[in-house]
Amino acid sequence: MMKTKLILDKNVIVPNRDEWLKHVAGIIPAISNDTVSVVQTLKHREEIGSTRIAENMVMPHVVIPTIANSYIIVSQLESPVEWFDNHSVDTGTFLIVKGDDETISNFVVHMADDSFVEQLSERGIEKKTIESLLEE
Repeated sequence: MMKTKLILDKNVIVPNRDEWLKHVAGIIPAISNDTVSVVQTLKHREEIGSTRIAENMVMPHVVIPTIANSYIIVSQLESPVEWFDNHSVDTGTFLIVKGDDETISNFVVHMADDSFVEQLSERGIEKKTIESLLEE
């Protein structure tokens, strides 16, 4: 059975958006050796349309069928970087999905809730807090 892994990636220091994408791709064990294709997939997704969901937050999401598990990576930057739409962002909820995934679907539904999004971008948030928010 496929398990969705939640990773809270705090206090990330990167000089720009592309390095952030590389950093996030490198978190996933199965693709840490080949971050280039993941970064290209994420960039291609942004060309379709911005994944901005709040002033300072984006939700890039891609399907990569070759990975063993789906991932929700909540990544918070120390300093904002310029995103594809020329706005500064400091929080990204990256959904790297193997395929049809109930946990990911549930997460996306929660992202429609402004208070959930606000809590996700809080600097002091803990992984267990995100997990409990998803159970609500």
